This record gives sequence, structure tokens and C-alpha cells, in this order.
Amino acid sequence: MPQSQAYEFSYLDNIACNTEVNIQILTPTQPIRLRTRLVGVDPHVSIILALGSDKHWQQASDFIAQDQGVIIRIVKTDEPDANVIAFKTCIQKLINSSGRWLLVDYPKEIQKVALRQHSRIPINVESSLRAAPSEASENSTEAKPLAHGNLSDISIKGGAFVCKTNDTIEKEGNYLLQVKIMPDMETLSMPVTVKNAIGIEHDKAQLQYGFIINSPQSEAEIFVQKVILNHLLQQSE
Repeated sequence: MPQSQAYEFSYLDNIACNTEVNIQILTPTQPIRLRTRLVGVDPHVSIILALGSDKHWQQASDFIAQDQGVIIRIVKTDEPDANVIAFKTCIQKLINSSGRWLLVDYPKEIQKVALRQHSRIPINVESSLRAAPSEASENSTEAKPLAHGNLSDISIKGGAFVCKTNDTIEKEGNYLLQVKIMPDMETLSMPVTVKNAIGIEHDKAQLQYGFIINSPQSEAEIFVQKVILNHLLQQSE
């Protein structure tokens, strides 16, 4: 096992009890999202979660069954780096004797990144640039995109957008970066300012547009968290 992956498993094994956990149940139609807390970790065997009882859990009861595929997301916002962990697994079993617990299989692979690190994180996520609201003649979220491309890296400070060379994208121009998160089909929008344009050595028809994010850090963190998780979960498919 690579040293970095061994560290990530060790990190998971030592996450404190009662840490908030987000569960996404993979269904044929629309994903179901639930919140719970960590009860404990049995290394290499299972992850023990509290079995919820609110209306969301009740509505999802038909899908909370053995071998059901789920995505587990844990964000440690109380740490300086705000580490994000995501992995795919399956429900192992439900326990209602000594407590209401949901056991899921211990993951075979973990995706982990530090959300607040200033270095950019390499990703590959489809995205688009639209006119900024102040410059759009109509609602910017509905306006025709100026360019379709991919985010090639991201941080809470900024990132890089790669697309075909586009004369409408200007240095110091303000735009709206949009990303569609799968499988939720949620569209995220974030105001950005393009700072530079760099040629792609292996593809002369494309440019990499460096940008900064124009929003409070708390909003930037949420946006970047969702984008990174989307990338990580696509990578693990």
C-alpha cells in the first residue's frame, strides 16, 4: 500500500466519535442525502454510524438495506486544513439491539484533500463561463455560456479554466463560473475574475485561463468542497 494511502486510512481510523457524516444513497433515479454522526471505526472491517430517525431517514428506509451502495463524505472543518474525506462503500447491516447503528463496509480506497490549503488541487471537472450578472442583459444563470470547458485545478483562492481560445474572455474580466455537480444535477455558480491566459503546449487550440474567486471565504470553501468531492467521486468510479 502506498505510504500516502496508508496515512489516509490511519486518518480515517482516528476520526473522533460524533463527527458529522454525510451519506448519499445511490438510487436509480435521484440520490438521497442524509446526515448522521460517526459512532466509531473498526479498522479494516466496518464504519459504524448512528442510524437516524428523522423524516429524511424515514423516507429513505426502503433503500437502507444490506449491500446498498452509498457514498460517505466527512469534512473536518474544525481542523486548520479542513480535510475532506470521501469514499464509496456498501451498507453492511443495521443494528437495533444495543443502539441504533448503521454499519458500512470499511473502504478499499479513500479520497482525501485539504480544503483550505493554498496550493491548487489538480482536478478535471466540466464547467462553463458566463457573463457576470452586471454585464448580462438577462439573468446570468440563464444566459448562453461564453465558453464550455474544464476546471483543471482549484483552490479557495482561484483556479484554472481550460477551453478553446475565446476572444470574448478578457484579462481582468468578471465572469460567472458554473459547474454541474453529478449525480445531484446541482448547478453551482461562483463569481470569478480572469487574471491571465496561458497557451496549452500539447493543444494549440486551447488556452488555460487563470482566475481568482470573488466571494467570502466561507462561500468559496463550500463551492470548492463540492467541486473537489465531485471530482474525487468521479475518479473512484
